[in-house]
Amino acid sequence: MQSVSPVFTEYEVPAEHVVALEQKQYYPIIVLQATFNDRDGEVESIASVTRFRFSDEERKLIAQGADLILSQPHHHSMMPIGLQLAWPDRYPLPEVV
Repeated sequence: MQSVSPVFTEYEVPAEHVVALEQKQYYPIIVLQATFNDRDGEVESIASVTRFRFSDEERKLIAQGADLILSQPHHHSMMPIGLQLAWPDRYPLPEVV
């Protein structure tokens, strides 16, 4: 699994940055800090969004039933995590139920 850019589309690339680039114990990941405004234009929430691309071997293992384990280091209460699917250089797909 590899962290990839663009996280959403080429339009947002200037807002992306790399986390853990100089920390050998972690894999560097590309992060987009996204700000969401409410109807009045006030900041409602801020999210850190990343995109990962699976190798052919990883895709094969997932198709065979392997699970994806996502861990999140934190120093405070547990933060919510979102997992979505998207085609390269596109926004996430609508939730599949």
